Amino acid sequence: MDSRRWWLLAAAVPVALGCALAAARPALHVAGELAVVGAGLIAAVVLWTSAPRTARPRAWRLFAVAPLFPVAGALAAALAGSVHPVQLAVVRWLPTVPGYLVAIIAILALADCRGLRARPRVVVEVALFLFASLIMVSLLVVGPAARWAQLALDERVVLGAAVLITSATMASALTALSAVEPRRRTMAVVLLAGTVLLTTGRGLSTSAMLSWSPVPLGVARFPVAAGLLLLALAVLLDTRPAAGAETPQARRSADLGQLLPHLTLLAAVVSVGAVGMTGERPTRGMIAGLVFCVALAAVHRWLTARAEHRLTRRLRRSEAYFRSVVRSGSDAVVILDDDLRITWASPALDRALGAAAADLVGEPLLRCAHPDDRAGLMSALPVGGSVPSRVPPESGLLTLRLQDAEGEWRCLEAGVSDLRTDPDVGAVVLHCRDMTERHAREQALQAVAYTDPMTGLPNRAGLLRVVQEAMTGPGTDGTTLLMIELDGLAGVRENAGRDAVTASVAEVGRRLRATVRGEDTVARLGGGAFAVLAHGDEADVDRLANRCLFVVEQPIMASAGLVELTSAIGVVPIERDAGLETVLGRADLAVRAAHEAGPGSARRYDTALGEAAARRDRLRHDLQGARARGELHLLFQPIASLGESRITGVEADLRWRHGALGEIPASEFIPLAERAGLIGELVRWSLEAAATAASGLPESGAPLRIGITVPGRYLAGGTLVTDVESALRVSGLAPERLVLQIGAASVVADDERLGLDVASLRLMGVHVALHGFGSGSSALADLTRLPIDIVKLDRSLITRIDRDPQSRALCESVVGIGRALGLDVVAEGVETPAQLAALSTFGCGFAQGFAIARPMSLAGFTGLLGGGDRVVLPGLVGTP
Repeated sequence: MDSRRWWLLAAAVPVALGCALAAARPALHVAGELAVVGAGLIAAVVLWTSAPRTARPRAWRLFAVAPLFPVAGALAAALAGSVHPVQLAVVRWLPTVPGYLVAIIAILALADCRGLRARPRVVVEVALFLFASLIMVSLLVVGPAARWAQLALDERVVLGAAVLITSATMASALTALSAVEPRRRTMAVVLLAGTVLLTTGRGLSTSAMLSWSPVPLGVARFPVAAGLLLLALAVLLDTRPAAGAETPQARRSADLGQLLPHLTLLAAVVSVGAVGMTGERPTRGMIAGLVFCVALAAVHRWLTARAEHRLTRRLRRSEAYFRSVVRSGSDAVVILDDDLRITWASPALDRALGAAAADLVGEPLLRCAHPDDRAGLMSALPVGGSVPSRVPPESGLLTLRLQDAEGEWRCLEAGVSDLRTDPDVGAVVLHCRDMTERHAREQALQAVAYTDPMTGLPNRAGLLRVVQEAMTGPGTDGTTLLMIELDGLAGVRENAGRDAVTASVAEVGRRLRATVRGEDTVARLGGGAFAVLAHGDEADVDRLANRCLFVVEQPIMASAGLVELTSAIGVVPIERDAGLETVLGRADLAVRAAHEAGPGSARRYDTALGEAAARRDRLRHDLQGARARGELHLLFQPIASLGESRITGVEADLRWRHGALGEIPASEFIPLAERAGLIGELVRWSLEAAATAASGLPESGAPLRIGITVPGRYLAGGTLVTDVESALRVSGLAPERLVLQIGAASVVADDERLGLDVASLRLMGVHVALHGFGSGSSALADLTRLPIDIVKLDRSLITRIDRDPQSRALCESVVGIGRALGLDVVAEGVETPAQLAALSTFGCGFAQGFAIARPMSLAGFTGLLGGGDRVVLPGLVGTP
């Protein structure tokens, strides 16, 4: 309960004591006056301070001024001293009249002027309230006609003014009660009670002062004080409305607005009847006013009947309008009770179900729906006043199927509106739309979207959906994904054409489908990639993988001849806790490992593959800042002249010393740099570092050449010439001392731009070497594709020359061809003195490898050269 009400109740106690003391002892009338003054001040303070918390703060602030005027009248009467009663009444009433006028304005403002527009019905109500109040107040204050005739003219003027102003105040309170919002009705009732008590008390006190009222003046102060305190209580009952609680159209209470005028007329009739029963005769004016009030009540009832008739017609038109809208709408409206029984269905349902729609009324919806839809409807629809256990999908729509007149299931899409708490509806409403044709089209499109047109198997999207269902559904254990990638399709396309590739892929899909079990799923992921979602233990899956390898390797008869393919298979168990992307990533790792193992291999995913992938990801990430962190460095391996038995050159090899993983070989991080787009940054740093290191080497006869390997991906970038110029300019190294080593694979590519870059470098004076010759697909023609100066033999040509005559003869031939073309020949990977001796016999000019020296730091290489200008390596002593 509001604490302010307790304080108001506490303040009422001394006020009541003052009034009681003045009533018991008329000599102490000052106590009664003080009690009334205190009640007025209390009411003014409460009204003013509580106004901001109410629905009409400005009206209550204006109302707070009204009690101050009677207080001023009481103080004026007290200061007037002993005067004639008529003069005393005038002194008391003159300051009070403006207070009543302010109160009338404030009371009408409390009811919202928009609800009191000058309409005939409102005018009749106000007139009825005013005349009924005049009758009741005049009987209370003046009495029957006999008393009014005995009054002098000045007394009649004073009492008449009192009756008129108090009646107007009471009429305004009745008008406010009839027009106030329903939630503020309690406040309006208390306000009316306070107004009635206040006006009654004022009238009785005025009559008592003129000695015409049987009620003593002391007793008349009680209703005045009580009325003032009730006004204070009314403001405490007026609360601010919640946002959106009521609309302006709902502010007027129709039931009270119709009933209150008749209650007021009844009160007036009872008052006049009570006077007649006492033997007194009412005045003619009262009787005429009563008759006029009856006429006003009849007019009010006639106006109300007209308004109700117009409202009924509007309601009927509105009902007919909305009924026509519902009938013509394409969406069917179905109303369900608490038990989900169909109580009504709009005619639009007939267009979807035909004659079967009429049979649904009165039947439970769950009994009429498709058996597969009942569980979903039961959980999504409110049953028996309960809350649904789940919400509809994101679209807010449910899908249900109902049978039409021909027994076919029609697919309906329904929006659910739970209007059970709405007193006008009190049911669950479904807005249904026939989606049968669209559902059929969606099924057809879905089949296209999830099917590979070449093989008729599920495509990648279809496989992902099946794998997701396998991961989230029951029985995940024993489910395995086999990723199959075909090898050899590029050769088939080159030799037999695209039609042969299409026929081969379709045949492989057919064979795989025939190989797996009925519950297994075969999908084509695109290109030459297939996938099998198999069920069974590890042994069953391994046997299935072997069978898949076997059927793929069987020759395929195409229009261009026999086609032979191989494949690699990655095997990944499906785990419930693993995400879909994780499973696919593991499958890619497993099939990549199978490719590395060789054609026709199957590899099961294990933690080692995952750790290797994690290592690659970490290296790829950390490589981006390796240069800034100073983790890159060069190692230098000497190149010796076999004829002069001395060091004539050096090769700079890029190395990465990882802060946590240690030394990372170039064969591991260079491919990562190429895929990450960092190879240009690494090569530029290597060029500048190698050129700077070479420029600072000590002089030992002829200047040493320094070689550096340039990866193929970097060559394709087209910045080779610019980067070499920048490195030479920064380091000050002479161009003829720099050797750029290009791989045989880059030469085979026969890139025109690479040829122009090599020609530009040679014009600058830079030497170009072809390294790795003799490995892979190297051919003798590679020696003449580009204008090179040096050819470096791959270690695969050197390994067996000391013990295999064929390898010896092949190596000797290549060396001779290089010499015949005017190229310097450098043998890489020389590890034994016997190999050095054999190379010297062939006439090979230069060699590098562990037999000469291992790669070393710049300081170590500088120390190796510090012995004089004729540095002879120990491993070369005794060689020709």
